[in-house]
Amino acid sequence: MTAGVRTRRRARALAVAVTCLVIAACGGESDTPAPVLTLDPGNYPTTPRDMEAERTPATGSRQESIRLAEHVVLMMDLNPRLVFGSRNITTRHLTAQHPTVSGLFESVADYNARIPGLVAGWRTAGSRREQTNLGLDATLTVLRFTTPEQAENAKNVLAELNNEKFPPKEPLTLSGHPSSRAYRTAYDSVQAWTTHGEYLLQTYVSDGLALPPDPAPLLEFTRSVVDEQIRRLDSYDPTPPDRLDEVPADIDGLLGRTLPYPEPGNYNDPTAVYPARVFLHVDSRPDLTARAFEDAGVDLVARADSLIYRAADTAAAERLVGALVEQHTDMSPTDAPEGSPPGTRCVQEPAGTPESPRPIRTTQCYLTHDRYVAAVAATQPQDLTQRIAAQYLLLAAED
Repeated sequence: MTAGVRTRRRARALAVAVTCLVIAACGGESDTPAPVLTLDPGNYPTTPRDMEAERTPATGSRQESIRLAEHVVLMMDLNPRLVFGSRNITTRHLTAQHPTVSGLFESVADYNARIPGLVAGWRTAGSRREQTNLGLDATLTVLRFTTPEQAENAKNVLAELNNEKFPPKEPLTLSGHPSSRAYRTAYDSVQAWTTHGEYLLQTYVSDGLALPPDPAPLLEFTRSVVDEQIRRLDSYDPTPPDRLDEVPADIDGLLGRTLPYPEPGNYNDPTAVYPARVFLHVDSRPDLTARAFEDAGVDLVARADSLIYRAADTAAAERLVGALVEQHTDMSPTDAPEGSPPGTRCVQEPAGTPESPRPIRTTQCYLTHDRYVAAVAATQPQDLTQRIAAQYLLLAAED
């Protein structure tokens, strides 16, 4: 018997076992027929992965970037109106294997040749409105290097390359930070590079509705971001670069129960496990999600090709599903696929208009098991059904 056949048989056996467990005791008597729970995972895995066995050279740096992010300021902490996270940022964690090339460098190798020593990094953003050009908008990137000299080199290289490609209107002075190189951009934004020991802080602050354009308030907000970020770095305990392979790839096996990202190692691969506070950086509405997390006692979020939230208990998990569904104001409630686990709730993108139809629509579904909430998405009904089944079986699998 081949390994593939054994795996499929184990998956079918587990599906039957879970069906009996969560719906009714197999062979038991009931006044009403138990609903049939059909769990067909297709070719998706149903056995939790050992993330340590799947380590790559970027694993330690990625999780170290998330450790760093525990000490990175959220924009809404500085201004409670900056409640929209930028959807234009696809990757938050930055490493030597996956830096931000941003059109300034020919390749990752070119980046590392010009800017050596990158250990870990994190990017965050916040804006007044969903459309970032309609009000105050701020982006912060924190990069950690091996030495202060490397951070200083990175500051100068990035500033000069950026100014060459996007000539600024004038240089500016960032009060209290003589190491900073700050500029008023061609779009009347304030862009700055500031070093603090082995750290480089990149900031970009704009206000598309400010008339007439005035760099003074943007420069002042930049200063508040830099001041607060430097203060928070004092509580960060960095892992030495030669010990990054000791940074855990997973926490409590949570990441191993997600659906695997189809292109591991890709620049946009989000595979990681986040403390709840750090996950707010990647959320589109961190203010709403922060309240939902607090109410449900969420402490960890695992992210790969699906999401898993760990809540305080079963009741908290059910409340969390309700809160997450309500946040989808751009999507409409829709029925869960037939045979989905009880309590599964789904939302779907709108169909569009006759003039601008949306033939391919994403459906996102939330399901629970014990204290866990999982989110899966797909554009095809059969694929969605299989993803839901596989994700549920991963959550229900024995440790």
